[in-house]
Amino acid sequence: MTLPRAPLAVVSSLLLCCTSLAETKVGFRQLGTIKPVVVQRGKESPIDIRSSFTLDNAHSVFFDRPGIKTTFKEEKPKKAPRRGRASVGTPFRFHVDVPADQPTGVYEVRVATNQAVSSVSHLLVTDLPVTKELDSENGTPAAAQEVPMPTAVAGTCEKTADVDCFKFKGKKGQTITLRLYAQCIAKAVHLMGSGNQIYTMDGVLALYGPDGRAIARNQNYYGGDPFISCTLPADGEYVAEVSDARYIGNGKYVYALEISDRPVLEAVIPLGVQKGKSVDARPVGHSLGDTKTVKLAATDKTPTGWQPMAMKTARGASNHLPIRVSDHPERTATGKNTSAKSAQKIEFPCGVTGQVAEPLQAHYYSFDAKKGEYVSFELSAMELGLPFDGTMEVQDPKGKILVRADDGYQTKDAKLYFRAPADGTYLLKVRDLHDRGGKRFIYHVTAEPSGPDFEISGLYYYGMLSPGTQTAWFVNVRRLNGFTGPVTIEVDGLPKGVTMEPLTIPSTATRGAVNLQAAKDAPINASLVTLSGVATVDGPDGKKRELRRRGRVICELQTQGGGQVSQPIATQIVGVTEPLDLIEIEATPSELNLKPGDKAEITIRVKRKEGSTETVNVGMSHDYINRTLYDQLPPGVTVNKSSTRRLSSKESEGKIILDIAKTAKPIEKFPLAAIAQVSITFSINTTYASKPIYLTIAPPEEKAKK
Repeated sequence: MTLPRAPLAVVSSLLLCCTSLAETKVGFRQLGTIKPVVVQRGKESPIDIRSSFTLDNAHSVFFDRPGIKTTFKEEKPKKAPRRGRASVGTPFRFHVDVPADQPTGVYEVRVATNQAVSSVSHLLVTDLPVTKELDSENGTPAAAQEVPMPTAVAGTCEKTADVDCFKFKGKKGQTITLRLYAQCIAKAVHLMGSGNQIYTMDGVLALYGPDGRAIARNQNYYGGDPFISCTLPADGEYVAEVSDARYIGNGKYVYALEISDRPVLEAVIPLGVQKGKSVDARPVGHSLGDTKTVKLAATDKTPTGWQPMAMKTARGASNHLPIRVSDHPERTATGKNTSAKSAQKIEFPCGVTGQVAEPLQAHYYSFDAKKGEYVSFELSAMELGLPFDGTMEVQDPKGKILVRADDGYQTKDAKLYFRAPADGTYLLKVRDLHDRGGKRFIYHVTAEPSGPDFEISGLYYYGMLSPGTQTAWFVNVRRLNGFTGPVTIEVDGLPKGVTMEPLTIPSTATRGAVNLQAAKDAPINASLVTLSGVATVDGPDGKKRELRRRGRVICELQTQGGGQVSQPIATQIVGVTEPLDLIEIEATPSELNLKPGDKAEITIRVKRKEGSTETVNVGMSHDYINRTLYDQLPPGVTVNKSSTRRLSSKESEGKIILDIAKTAKPIEKFPLAAIAQVSITFSINTTYASKPIYLTIAPPEEKAKK
């Protein structure tokens, strides 16, 4: 399970075996799926990371949580020409060494080479011994591949109408689970598109008994992935069958099938624990034996947020679950709070875990608030792998809905801000969007005093720059709850030799460009980084406090017909590389002192690497098919249509003309950057930036008094 918004951790231990630089005209590496896609913790395992472009001279591999070490095993340069969309990519050999205490679950994987950084792929870490699917035909129960139990089968649904069967021995009364990982280990892979509206595998799982009859069949249990829990009816040989619901297959459709009689937890109640406390939690899962409670514990030093924890059960250790570690009390819904009259009282701050046990059921919580006070409610469920599609609403004592929230920003889980219109007692109603219920319909709500706030978004999931050059990210600020102040953007964990031009987005602006600069002597290296916004706000107690909000990260996925699809991810990567297509970007002048109604001309010059003939798109924004996706200019400042948009292979200079509207707000020394982009595929570009251009717009002149 991928942890939601877990603190980033960098793991970049890689031994180099390839010393010859493979030629390439392209930067950003677009990874495919990994094969095998599952490895056992406590083991060193070979894997193939597949890529649309070469991974020669890979020097670092990063995961979104610490612990895993990686070795690059290719001994000779290996070409990896980009082929059609159906291509699985070229495999590059790596070894991963996974510690015995590594948390189980799905990890994000990113690679850095001397020439580029990569997109995201995924790797599953399991407790179970791994069995690889054989090349021999296993499409019927009679031809099923024999596997031990427990095991994690690493397979591929590689062709149209492909069916994979695996047989194992079971005993009467034995409780087993079968879980297929398919969509969850490909959800952020850039190269999954293989046909018209065909992307990830839509897995179906079936179990057949010794007599050949179907015992169980499932689809779409964990999101789009199936799961079966079953008590076996007889001694004998059982067959697990894996297929795609559409009977579509290709080499990208890797999967992991866990077959086990070990304990499997889906959730615990409560889902949170306060720092320095321990609590008995009720487990919800399978193969738990007579386990009635499990222990949740956090020390004073346990980091806050969602942390992976395994539980001790009567049948051994469970899989890892995300558990909310907080500084405040964690509560559990009584289960009787299913009407406004029986609402459960909560106080701020707190966390509360609820289980909507029946369809058409809702949970109610009452809370007190004074006029003008802000409070926030953040629901977590779907990001935890639970099916509860939560909605929240705040009602007044008469049942009038004052505010309602469904999906949050770039998430399926709801987040709600509420400002009390008067002193009084209010109700929070929590329910499933489709009025579903059951033992798995579990949620966690963090309820806190709130106030002025903001959110950060933008385009910043990868960056590449060679020594002596710059690149730019685009960042947006969404101010909330009456907040009007400036927000300072910070990037932590930058590679050696890389610095960031200070950027504060003033109260009159909502966006900007993060200008990253590599020193001329910067070594080739890379790191995972964290982009955040920082602001000083008035706290609920009236005192000033610093508020830090990490930017939500999304990646772009390749789709059919030039469409735009994005996927939330956890990681951002920056790498210093060998020279790319462009080795210098210059923009003049470096300062613009303007007033409303003015025009300004910026000259942009590019210097290409020898042999580079690519068309270069120039401007001030990130555009795709004549549509601006991300911009950096403050309100009232636009790019004139007469500006240069592209530089052909024979051109190296262009003009960017800025129009300053008469209504443009004053701004002082706001850093901009002239942007040059070389297209790779679709909206994926290598982005280059000039050194900062400082924009000042003077206040409008006052009209002379009559």
